[in-house]
Amino acid sequence: MDEPKYFVEELAILDLTLKDWLNDMLADFGDEMDELEVDDIIDFIDRVLSPKLRIVAISYNTRDHFGNPVLGTGCFVYPLELKPKGVVEMTPIGDLDQETSPTLVVEKGNFYIESFPSLFNYITITPDMLGVRYTRHMPRPVMLDHNSGLVAYHMRKAVEEYLLIKENYRMSNRSIIIGYSHGGPTALSLAKYYSQNPTGIKIDMVYTGGGPYDGIEAFKAFARTERNDYPAIPWIPISMNYYYQLDLDFSKIFTNGMENPIDSPDPLEGGDGYAYWFNGAHWSSKLRNRWGNDLRYYMHPDFFSGQLKGEFLKMQECLEENSIALNWTPPPLLEIHLLHGSEDTFVPVECSDFLYKTYKEKGCSIQYERITGNHHEAGFEFIKKAALYLLLK
Repeated sequence: MDEPKYFVEELAILDLTLKDWLNDMLADFGDEMDELEVDDIIDFIDRVLSPKLRIVAISYNTRDHFGNPVLGTGCFVYPLELKPKGVVEMTPIGDLDQETSPTLVVEKGNFYIESFPSLFNYITITPDMLGVRYTRHMPRPVMLDHNSGLVAYHMRKAVEEYLLIKENYRMSNRSIIIGYSHGGPTALSLAKYYSQNPTGIKIDMVYTGGGPYDGIEAFKAFARTERNDYPAIPWIPISMNYYYQLDLDFSKIFTNGMENPIDSPDPLEGGDGYAYWFNGAHWSSKLRNRWGNDLRYYMHPDFFSGQLKGEFLKMQECLEENSIALNWTPPPLLEIHLLHGSEDTFVPVECSDFLYKTYKEKGCSIQYERITGNHHEAGFEFIKKAALYLLLK
């Protein structure tokens, strides 16, 4: 083939068996199950399926929000015998620190949760999205529908080129799109991109859950609960301020020191605020230890007014522009499955309630499971339901 347009460089490769993958993924959860039972299940699946998998981390050409060329990164998994059941595009969960992005995890010799569809013999593609490695100077594009679909699509094109070059394998033009938590709206952004552009990609199904799909409705829900156990709320004004050049006065967005604009842990230098804690170097546990889960501790009182006011009004236009709920009508035959936990303290369930109501009013084909449980419990249920679909398809 000609010189690749999207694929740039191979960053890391991991060859493994299904047993390797399961052992690694269950390491954090094995205490919740009988050890012998887990080992027996893994051995049985390994004997029956015995797939050999390859994880590849790559860099690729894409464009940022402003249309500038940038290097993106991401990972994909494929069965080495190259007889996959199909292609799954699994958008990233969106960790607060960049060290848990799929590419950096694979470069350390580990596996990542978004690769789970590969267990069922699917080529599984996960872009890191922007804000990682080569684009580390950019904030995570939280709730940024604009550009997200393009960045994810370019990752798919890079994987197509890689497999053709390295394996002489031509990938299918069909995709199943899956995304949970922050990956939920990103999954819909990717589906939107495919529906509005002549890519030739056909979508079999979108499975989304646990995410915020409209910025203003998310703000209202968080203002009502006054709680965020996964302290991602500050990412939204930080991200919107960068990508839309809003020139926000963060002293009217945050309070109690969070408004400090210097990337330093020292309050005397004007640090220990948003610029330091949301620079991509801190895990969510460290953020919780510093800021807690009470939004009233670090969000400006205007945030809790029930409507956008004060400095938050500057964000209204870009929040509306990036609403995947309001600004896209999925094709009537596109099957969308939505799941959210009613006790979710990471992303309030009202965010999915709003998406479901909006899409139903538009006549879309959407099914909604509003289950009991918190963000993690709903996440496990999400994986189980998605896995069953992939297994039976």
